[in-house]
Order: sequence, then structure tokens, then C-alpha cells
Amino acid sequence: MMLTTRRTAILLSLTTLAACSSGGDSNDSAAPGDNGGPPTVSDVVMAPAGDITHYGAVTVADDAGQASDLVGSFHRLSSGVSEDFMRTMLSGDTAMCQVQDDGVIDFEEISAAFVPTVPGIGKSGVSAGSAIVLTSPDGTYATLEEQPAAGFLFYDLPDMTMLMAGSVPAGLQVDVPGSSEIPAFAGAAVPDITTLENAEFGGGDGISGSTTFTWDASDDPGAMIRIFSSTAGGFFLEDGVTVTCVTPDTGSFSFPADVRAELGNDFAGSAPLMSRIVVNPVQVDSTFLYVIRESFR
Repeated sequence: MMLTTRRTAILLSLTTLAACSSGGDSNDSAAPGDNGGPPTVSDVVMAPAGDITHYGAVTVADDAGQASDLVGSFHRLSSGVSEDFMRTMLSGDTAMCQVQDDGVIDFEEISAAFVPTVPGIGKSGVSAGSAIVLTSPDGTYATLEEQPAAGFLFYDLPDMTMLMAGSVPAGLQVDVPGSSEIPAFAGAAVPDITTLENAEFGGGDGISGSTTFTWDASDDPGAMIRIFSSTAGGFFLEDGVTVTCVTPDTGSFSFPADVRAELGNDFAGSAPLMSRIVVNPVQVDSTFLYVIRESFR
């Protein structure tokens, strides 16, 4: 058995983060594919309107092939979003970036495992039932319990519970019991993934706006690479920011011009989290569940 140290270290920061939060505005930027880069979501700073009112995510992650993180969360959107957009925004065809005031606490400051946001649309956490169960062909793999903390509502392993050592088993399925706001999801498949290897960011201990990120590309259908970094020094700095990008799994990525401009010439980011993600979007009525398989470098 092993404890997922990545998640534990981040969760220990909850009290400090909540105390230091100063608020602020976020900016969702479509990442243009300059210099022959990945395709883009043209001018998407706000998701188009539609009938989807809720979404959730359950993320199963490994670190160098060894099971490391499990997390879930569910949200009510502040306004309805297009069904087509929700189905395709993490399909692996486009790149999107978000630059955000570091005083704005989001799930990436709480758990390293990926929980997507919808561009330009506010959200609030809601319950999806008391527990989420992940099942493998050999039986129950893990149970995630509802846990409120620092103004967030998320699903995590119970206190003092550890993940089984070894790789994430193949054939995992997710069952969500549902609530008054979230419908039940039964047998939602966790996608397969290729372990992320040789992820690099140009050497050194951190990044700048001109950093080029490289990795060994995979043939996983719909795979994307997620990159997350905060200003070195983080929320202790008055003008700190975080930057998150998801980009098609082509083997290389550089921040597009509009993101570099927003970061500024003096941006000095901490060593980034880099991971590969593959997403299975499952819709029931007006709710999408993103079942996410993630592999960290």
C-alpha cells in the first residue's frame, strides 16, 4: 500500500491558501497555434450558451506508471453551456490556456489531479451523493467520499486510507450515485492511457513565457498534455499568477503570443506540473461527467 504524497502535500496547504486568498479576475484564452503549433479554439473566452447546467469530473492519475491520485468534484454552472462545446472541449483537437490571479483559489491549488474548468463560466460545488465507487474487473478498487474543505466540495479517499501500490488497473469503471442536482452515472469507463515519458521544459528550476515544453507523444486517441505553473513564490507574492494550458499530444508546446503577453516579460514560474490526460465525456440529461485518466511525468 502507498499514500499518494502528491495529493497529501497539496491538501495540507488548504488552510494557508484560504487565509491568503485575495480574490481576483481570471482570463480564459484560446491558445493560437502560432509557429505551426496545435490547432486552436478560435476566440473562445466564454463557452457558448446552451442547455448544459452541471458538470463533474472524476480523475484517476498515475505518477511514472504508479497509481498516485484520485479526486472527484461536481459543479453547477452559473449559466447554461452548449452541449456540443462541453462534449468537444477536451477532445484532443484544440489547445486552450488560462491565466489567473494567484489569489484565486481553484482545484489546481488543492489537488494536482486535473479538474477542468469551463471558459468564462462561473461554477459552484454541489453534491453528487455520499460516495463514488471505482470498480475493476477484480472488484472494488476505491471509494471516494464527499469531503468539504476550505469552501470546496470534492471527493477523495477517506482519511487514513491509502491507494493500493502498483499501476492503475485496466478496465476501471466509475459509479456516481447522484443527488438532487446531479443524475446517477453507472459504469462510466475510465480511458486507457500511455505513461507520460521524457517531459522536459528546457532545463533549470522553473519556466518563463518563452519556455518550450517537450515530451514523447503518444498514439492515445484524444490525448492532451496539461501544463500548470505558478509564479515562483506563489500566493505569498502580491502579483503572482497561475497558468494552465491543455494542448494536443503532439510532442511540443510553447505559450502562444496572447498568453505570453498576459504573463509579461518578467514572468518566472515554478517547475511545472506536466501530465497526459485522456477524457471520456459522458452525458446524462443536462449534466456532463468527465472521466479522466491522467499520467504525470
